[in-house]
Amino acid sequence: MSSSVQSNELTGTRARLRAQGSEIFREQARRRIAAQTPAAGLLQELRAAGAAAFAAGELPTPKTESWKYSRIGPLLEAGLLDRAAPSTAHIESIPGLDAQRLVILDGVPQPLSGPLAAGLSVTPFSLLSGSRLVAAQAHLGRIATTSGRPFVALNGALVEDGLLIQVAAGARIDRPIELVIAQSVDATARGAHPRVLVVLEEGARATLVERQVGGAPMFTNAVVEIVLAAGARLDHLHLATAAGAGRWLGALAVAVGRDAGYDLSLVERGAAFRRNEIDIRLTGPGAEVAVRGAGLTRGAGHLDHQMNLEHAAPRCSSRQQFRLIAGETSRAILNGRIHIHPGACKTDAELQARGLLLTRGAEIDLKPELEIYADDVKCAHGATLGQLDAGALFYLRSRGIDEASARALLSFAFLGEIIEALPLAAVRESIRPALHAAFVASAEEEQ
Repeated sequence: MSSSVQSNELTGTRARLRAQGSEIFREQARRRIAAQTPAAGLLQELRAAGAAAFAAGELPTPKTESWKYSRIGPLLEAGLLDRAAPSTAHIESIPGLDAQRLVILDGVPQPLSGPLAAGLSVTPFSLLSGSRLVAAQAHLGRIATTSGRPFVALNGALVEDGLLIQVAAGARIDRPIELVIAQSVDATARGAHPRVLVVLEEGARATLVERQVGGAPMFTNAVVEIVLAAGARLDHLHLATAAGAGRWLGALAVAVGRDAGYDLSLVERGAAFRRNEIDIRLTGPGAEVAVRGAGLTRGAGHLDHQMNLEHAAPRCSSRQQFRLIAGETSRAILNGRIHIHPGACKTDAELQARGLLLTRGAEIDLKPELEIYADDVKCAHGATLGQLDAGALFYLRSRGIDEASARALLSFAFLGEIIEALPLAAVRESIRPALHAAFVASAEEEQ
């Protein structure tokens, strides 16, 4: 048998196995959806819409462009759709961070631990009423759409309960809001589907520190929707610095209104599977968006960012800056798309991405995209990929620094520009030792 025939047979076998795995997953999902405890009101509407969208949609395949570098196999393993049993977890605080903490454990919102600041309200979906229900009805499921996104639909179908975080018009929340999406500490394969809607009314200001905590081999499929009304401003820090066996799939959808400002900082490590699908839509004139990302993946880790910025209004600006590092046999991906809609004149948009490969077996895929359908715009994108500078490494070694520490110093410095731009000093101080320890540990393993 020729090698080409064998290759075709192997490809066909893999395709059949993928199809079987997807069908088994869909059948498990149907059973899990049917076994849901009935809910009422808006929560039940969300579940019904999600179930219908999931049933009508298709799971991604290797031919799905946005999933080209991320295979869904790790998400289809047996047990990952099982409902997590009620549990507890010890969640360490960020030293020096005075924040109002909200916890979602295994997909279930936990009781509030203390009073909230004036102008801030937090309500589970199951308890919504009055003006809060009206606010949720206006936005829930409309920012993170299910079209072509089966896992967003699955989140809606299987959500246990969600949280509405609302900041009143003109309110300034000085203490950061800490949102912890956590896994229980055990080795049981199961699934969780956290859901959060954040609404900042006109002129409101707040800081949101979102943390993903846990390394258990479970599937966490989170959806966060954010709405910024005219003149509102939100600093959003997304932190996921623990590696491990977790399967993390996140969808973040943001609508930025007239003269509003959204600042997103991402600091993440790769896990068995970690993927963020980020859609930011500038819907009103004068909206401003800044995105900074620092990613590190080692071992056999996987870290995927799918960025999509929709400039749908005139006189808006966006800046995106990413730094990614991959070592051993790990993989890091950044697909950054900027879409300038017709009529979005005076747009100013820029995307810059840099990747650093630490080993020959590592892989970084950088794919910037730019679509322009308007005149009088200023847009740019660029991507570079390289390795540690041999001259700089030799200089540090010549000064008595061992190779593992020298590599760690240079690698950490590559991310330094992103880390130093984080808006909270307590977060910066906690991130530095966590990432530096990961560099040192991995470098020592290489020797």
